[in-house]
Amino acid sequence: MKLESNRRVAACAAGFALPRYAELPTVGLYLDQSVQFVNGCFRTFQGVELTASMVSNYVKKGIISHPIKKKYTRDQLACLIYIVVSKNVLSMENIDSLFKMQQAHYTSAQAYDTFCDELENYLPYVFGLTKSFSELEPNVDDARKLLRSTIISAVNKIYLDCVFTDLRQEQALWPDILPDLA
Repeated sequence: MKLESNRRVAACAAGFALPRYAELPTVGLYLDQSVQFVNGCFRTFQGVELTASMVSNYVKKGIISHPIKKKYTRDQLACLIYIVVSKNVLSMENIDSLFKMQQAHYTSAQAYDTFCDELENYLPYVFGLTKSFSELEPNVDDARKLLRSTIISAVNKIYLDCVFTDLRQEQALWPDILPDLA
C-alpha cells in the first residue's frame, strides 16, 4: 500500500476509545437510541454497524435480555458493543457461549472493561499506529483467551475492511483524474 493510503487507513483508528462501563448511559435507551449510541462508538469503521432488526433478533434468540419497558440498560449496551465487534468473526451461538463464560467469571462491568482494554490494545498495533502492543497478561483463563482471540480476529477484519474501502475509493477517483493528466 502507498504511504498516503496507509495514513488514511491508520486515521480510522487514531484516538479510538470506547466508553467504559461507568460511562455508559445509566438511563435506559429506546431501541433506536441504543442503535445510534452503539454505531456512534464505531463511526470511523466500515462494516462495524448495528441495526434495530439485529438487536431485535439478538433479543429473540436470547443472546441479550429483553428490554425493560422498551428501554435497554447499561448491561445490554455493553453486550451490543461487544456483539457489533465480534459478529463478523463469531457465530451467534459462539457469541452466546462466550457471554456465558464471561458471566461465570466476571461482573458485567469487569467483562466489558476488559473487552475495551483488549480492543484498544490491539487496534493501534494492527492499524500501524504503534510498533508493539502493551504487555499482555500471559496467564489468563480460558474465557479471557477466547475474548482475546475474538478481538484479534475482529480487529484484523476491521483493518481489512478499512483497507479495501480505501482502495475502492481511490480506484473510483482514477476515472476523474486520468483525463486531467492527459
